[in-house]
Amino acid sequence: MVNACLGRRRHKPKGDRTRRSWTEREEETLVVWLKEISVTGWKADNGFRAGYLTQLENAMKQQFPNTDIKGTPQINSKLTAWKKLYNSLVRMLDRSGVGFNIDYKIDCDDH
Repeated sequence: MVNACLGRRRHKPKGDRTRRSWTEREEETLVVWLKEISVTGWKADNGFRAGYLTQLENAMKQQFPNTDIKGTPQINSKLTAWKKLYNSLVRMLDRSGVGFNIDYKIDCDDH
């Protein structure tokens, strides 16, 4: 009650913040299902329609019956991380003298 009198808000305890490690097979399956829902009408001009995370969650449960992957936070977090990596890569490749070599590694000039 003292905190309320001082004008401080009570904070709700945060959820479990343990990280989940994705296997390569899980990531590949997520990419496949993202492509699938894009083709079947879940993709709009400015993003995915509402409910796409539920579709992805159900697809992941179908592929991995014992999984604990949820639409929020796991799939949403994975998509956010991929977007950040993609944007970083685009910014690097926009610079002159930066590109990919034969081994699909980033190659740049000494300058």
